[in-house]
Amino acid sequence: MFLFCSLDAHLKVMNKILLTAVLTGMLVNAAAQKKPLPEIARVVTKSETEAHLRFLASDELRGRDTGSPELDIAAAYIASEFSRWGVKKVAGANDYYQPVALEKKKYASTVDITVGDLTLKNKEDLILLEGSNLTWEGDAVFVGYGSEADMQQANVKGKWVVSYIGASANSNIQQAFGESDEKVKRAKQLGAVGLTEIVATPGVPWQILVNFLTRESIALKGDEPTSLPHLMMRNSDAAAVKAFIESKTGRLKVTLVQAAGEPLPGKNVLGIIPGTDPKLKNEYVALTAHYDHVGIGRAVSGDSIYNGTRDNAIGTTAVLQAARYFAANPPKRSILVMTVTAEEKGLLGSRWFADHPLIPLKQIIFNLNCDGAGYNDTTRVTLFDVNRTSADEMLKSAAASVGATLNGDPAPEQGLYDRSDNVSFAAKGVPAVTFTTGFNAFDNEIMKYYHQPADHVSNVNLNYVNRFVRAFVYAALLIANNPAPPAWKPGDKYEAAGKALYGR
Repeated sequence: MFLFCSLDAHLKVMNKILLTAVLTGMLVNAAAQKKPLPEIARVVTKSETEAHLRFLASDELRGRDTGSPELDIAAAYIASEFSRWGVKKVAGANDYYQPVALEKKKYASTVDITVGDLTLKNKEDLILLEGSNLTWEGDAVFVGYGSEADMQQANVKGKWVVSYIGASANSNIQQAFGESDEKVKRAKQLGAVGLTEIVATPGVPWQILVNFLTRESIALKGDEPTSLPHLMMRNSDAAAVKAFIESKTGRLKVTLVQAAGEPLPGKNVLGIIPGTDPKLKNEYVALTAHYDHVGIGRAVSGDSIYNGTRDNAIGTTAVLQAARYFAANPPKRSILVMTVTAEEKGLLGSRWFADHPLIPLKQIIFNLNCDGAGYNDTTRVTLFDVNRTSADEMLKSAAASVGATLNGDPAPEQGLYDRSDNVSFAAKGVPAVTFTTGFNAFDNEIMKYYHQPADHVSNVNLNYVNRFVRAFVYAALLIANNPAPPAWKPGDKYEAAGKALYGR
């Protein structure tokens, strides 16, 4: 009888202890939800951030080039961290991987243009920038520098357009390349068949262009060019070329033959953290960063490994730290964490996901992408770009939480918004921004590390980087818990795509 009484008393005491522990746990969790910043600071530590950076940007990973065994090692590392923290696998994925069908493409084997009795040859006179196999013969027009007025006056529909590169004789080669994209779009909209730009810009050695623009490239398998054929042509004093330019009309014969491609392995690494709200958990905030870099390149001071700490081990680390935090502290909406491949080859991994989404895009209400070239202002967080979505105030609050201010694109002429993985989501209508370390200009502090072997962990400000990562996690939390999903600002160029995607 004494034994049973003691046991009964013991069980009562144990039940009280267990009840106290459960209630204490609930109170701790509630406190963490009410005050997330201390919990983010507890999880996102400088030592953990540094450990991720040192692995991802180590010499042993040889610059994480697309298709390399070392990039596969980085992918396995990211996947193992997702698994360790309890991130869920995405239905339709292969473990934590989404295979991406990449293709290594050699430069075109044949690029010929015949004008009069002269045939211009591949590399010697011509460089193919864009275009699939083609044999074409027909009318061509010369349109000066290819302004909209010049093209309209020349009635380019159904014709091959020839122009000088750039917008005027004063364009430098960087400006000329930037203006080429608009010129191609203009020619296509007006119904032209193709575009050839004559490189008449002084001080631009043709052979340097050939060496740079005819290297092997990487593309998505089966990704046919969506633009019209686009070529560069060496400036020429040949009589047939001069006669065509002077008359502004003529006949051309164009032959383009692309080389066969070779399959190249690629994978995005992704997982999900289900949300806690019965309704909002069906919506996702996509947190993305590219984990590739540019690999091995020209040696500088004896170093040929382009480690890519700033671009983009920092972004990858931000996604890893977010995955760890949200796995333990799920928000109302679900979180998609994803590191994408082949950004440096043309945003290929994010484009593949956007075209082959494992989660319906209309359920992804925002993309917070993390990418960058470096930083030169540790009092800031930079956003590409402010005043595009209704998430700005939340992003400002996130920056303020680590004592920073949020600034917009300091170099709009560079078109940075459309040069990172956020644009793959934006083009489909998903409100998307790129959250990056603070900078106020493309100065020497940026350029001495951007795509350079000097981009090591040893020369980054780890205190600032860890604060930045905390701001990224908090920004994601604010968006995931906000009652209303972010939307494009009225008049944004992606607003129409957003309305088509969401039906609102």
